[in-house]
Amino acid sequence: MGIASSIQIPPAKPEQEKPEDYSDWPYPVRAQGELLMKNIHGLFPSREGESSTDEAVEARYFEFLRRGGCKDVANALEHCEEPRSTKCKQIAGMLFNCMYSHHDYYQPVIALWETFYKQLAEDLDAFHAKKQRDESYEKANLFKGFKRF
Repeated sequence: MGIASSIQIPPAKPEQEKPEDYSDWPYPVRAQGELLMKNIHGLFPSREGESSTDEAVEARYFEFLRRGGCKDVANALEHCEEPRSTKCKQIAGMLFNCMYSHHDYYQPVIALWETFYKQLAEDLDAFHAKKQRDESYEKANLFKGFKRF
């Protein structure tokens, strides 16, 4: 009874949320995200006397979205409190559906996002394939050097 009663189970840790800097994401996701931001900066360059910070670019991006036929959905997404929430993801999906229905106006943004998603899918496939190869290699070499009885 002495050993079993002396074992203490640590309290459960509260589930931690992912950091907002996305540092826990695989490299391909972060790299493609950075490239997307660079391309958005190029699509919405700063105006004379205006800063080129991410916040200023985001403001110009949403200004562009609001001028098209998806004004209400763009406003809803811009005022979304928690970007990773299910509600915000649904609004983003609605925005993309709306942009496709107004393809003529939103074509530059649609092209950026399509390129982003295509390249991201390719990079993630390569990332996961490499990870599987590495894991298979580790398993295959786990018992290397042991003699069978």
